[in-house]
Amino acid sequence: MQNIAVDQVKKLRELTGASVMECREALQNSGGNEENAREYLRKKGKEKAGKKSGRETKEGVVAAYIHSNKKIGVLIEIRCETDFVAKNSEFQELAHDLAMHVAAMAPKYIALDEISAEEKKAYEAHEKKELASEKKPAEIIEKIVAGKTAKYFSGQCLMSQKFIKNPDMTVEELIKEKISKIGENIRVERIERFEI
Repeated sequence: MQNIAVDQVKKLRELTGASVMECREALQNSGGNEENAREYLRKKGKEKAGKKSGRETKEGVVAAYIHSNKKIGVLIEIRCETDFVAKNSEFQELAHDLAMHVAAMAPKYIALDEISAEEKKAYEAHEKKELASEKKPAEIIEKIVAGKTAKYFSGQCLMSQKFIKNPDMTVEELIKEKISKIGENIRVERIERFEI
């Protein structure tokens, strides 16, 4: 076992919020490299989040965000398992950050599974019509349309959008990170965005 300095563990703990034992394990498994240790903790956090995703979310908060110009407002309902977590400042900060994200990025949906097959077909038909004038084989057009459709709808969904405060991660990855850190399932239930 490699000897890991207490300062390294402390710094990693401050950056990630993981326990001392998890930080020590991550540093040992990554040969003392901080970036690799953070990636190790991220992967471990996703595994934890996956295990918690089926748990019921009966508590939570409704967060509001009004933009400084008073022309954009957002209400977001975000759920957790217990009122203890709902009152937690980190959970409430997450709710506020997500409301601000919705104000800035204007997602139409929370997740891809909310998009109807009819809407996808209509978008695909529109894209095929746009590409019809180009002299490309049908299978190439199908691939282009599939790629454009996936990109368009992922941009319309909150969970697959890049988080405005950290574009290196999606909103879904942010929530999974918080699930790992807080220890409870977290789910965005509803979003409403108003704009004048």
